[in-house]
Amino acid sequence: MDLESELRKAMAEQVAGAAASPSLAADVKRRHRRRKARVHAAAGVAAASVAALALVPTYQSFRATPAGSTETARPTGTASASRPPERPPASGLPSSPPSKGRPEAGASPKPEAHPSSGGGGATAPHKPGVGGVVDELPDWITYIPDGLAAAGPCAVDGGTGRKTTTCAWRGESGSVEIALVTGSGLTGPHDLVRTPGVPGRTSVRGMPALVGDGPGAARQISWMARPGVGVTVTAKGTAKDRLMRIAEGVRP
Repeated sequence: MDLESELRKAMAEQVAGAAASPSLAADVKRRHRRRKARVHAAAGVAAASVAALALVPTYQSFRATPAGSTETARPTGTASASRPPERPPASGLPSSPPSKGRPEAGASPKPEAHPSSGGGGATAPHKPGVGGVVDELPDWITYIPDGLAAAGPCAVDGGTGRKTTTCAWRGESGSVEIALVTGSGLTGPHDLVRTPGVPGRTSVRGMPALVGDGPGAARQISWMARPGVGVTVTAKGTAKDRLMRIAEGVRP
C-alpha cells in the first residue's frame, strides 16, 4: 500500500463519525443574502455620487447672472427712453458753430497762459507806482513795494577798481534805494555799511549781513552777495517794514 492510500484511509477514519448540522444550508443561504445586500447598497451609493457630480455643471449654467455683469449690461449705444433723440437741423439752415468762449462737450477747457515772473532778458515787468504806472525792474531786482515809482534810470558810478550801480524808487509812502557795488577790494559787509551807529548782525539768503539806522530816518542793510559783489538796500517810510523782503529779492 502506498502513502496516498494510507492518507485517504486515515482521513476517512477521522471524518467517519462527523455529521453536518441541519442548519448548515440555511446559514450559507443567509450569509449569501447579506453579502448580496451589501454589494447592492455600495452600488447605489456610487451611482448617487456620480449623479451628484453630473448635476454641478447644470446648476452652474442655470445660476442667475449678477446685476451689472457684462452679459446683462445694456448696450451703451442705444438711446435712452427718457431722452428723445436730437432733432437734425432743417434742410437749408446751417448748424450753429460752438461758441469760442465755451468749450465743447467732452473737451477740457484750455488753461489761460500766464506770463512767467522770471526771465533771462534784461528787464522783468513789475507793477508798482502811483496810478497803476508800470515800471520795469532790472533783472537782478525781483521785488519793490507797491506805491513806489522809479525815480529814473539806474545810475552807474566809479572806475575800474570799484563800480557802483544805484537804482531808486520814490512815492508818497516812502522810498527805496539799492546800490550794487562790484570790486576786487570788497572783503565783507563792513566795507558797504553807512550807518552812524553800531550795526546789528543778520543774514540775507544765508549770507552774513549788517543792518542799522541810516541817515534821514532810513533803515539800511548791507551784505556780500558773492565774492567781489556787495549790496546795500536803504528804505524810508513804510518801506522800512519790508526791508528784509526787498533784500531777499536782490539777486545779482
